[in-house]
Amino acid sequence: MTPEIFNRAEWEKKIENPFWYDDVTQLMEAVTILHSHNKVEANKLKDAIYSFFEEKLREGKVSLGTDGKKWNLERKPIDTIVIHHTSNPEGLSKDRLSAIELLRLYAPAYAKRTKREPIYSDHIRDGKQVFWPYHWMIRADGTSERLLDDDEIGWQAGNWDINCRSIAICIDDDHQYSVPDKKELKIIADLIRSQYSQVSKDRIFGHCEINPKTTCPSELFLNTAERHGWKEDLLEMMFR
Repeated sequence: MTPEIFNRAEWEKKIENPFWYDDVTQLMEAVTILHSHNKVEANKLKDAIYSFFEEKLREGKVSLGTDGKKWNLERKPIDTIVIHHTSNPEGLSKDRLSAIELLRLYAPAYAKRTKREPIYSDHIRDGKQVFWPYHWMIRADGTSERLLDDDEIGWQAGNWDINCRSIAICIDDDHQYSVPDKKELKIIADLIRSQYSQVSKDRIFGHCEINPKTTCPSELFLNTAERHGWKEDLLEMMFR
């Protein structure tokens, strides 16, 4: 089924066109449709697509803009933290993350813009554009890894004003139906307390609190009548 939807040879040619993102939005819609009746095949297809773009970004084969809007100029003073999870198995590489978010965030955003121009990210590492949405990644071993700098805007919250004023912290794992390990929560608490002490308790959010269309970082993040959410555990570690 995968070759019928995603053909590598065809996409080798498509990504030479700076407006390849028009076709990729349709491609990802096809993945969503497939997922509704065959999750296993849809996940295989998605992995093939992400692997292709990860490879081609590394090789510099994806047509991108050489210049463009300086998004980071809209950065505001930091007063908000947004917590995420990758919704992937632990060990997500920075290269794979860049490929995923190029397709998930940048491609549809540019496809919707009235001004037609190649995708451009003003996040540059080693001379190449990266598409990381987060400032920090919390790894399973309890360490934190810096991604974006604090003066860079992460495309992460689904709300541009929040993006401009927030720090995005992401747990490297799928916590849709689980609670992060205490060492992961502690590293987040210590990170916020040491690096972003200006952020008040009421300005620490899960992604789902900003964008109700998602359950990120977990369906167990918030308190409900039936259960205690792990957001309370995180805040208690920070403000006890």
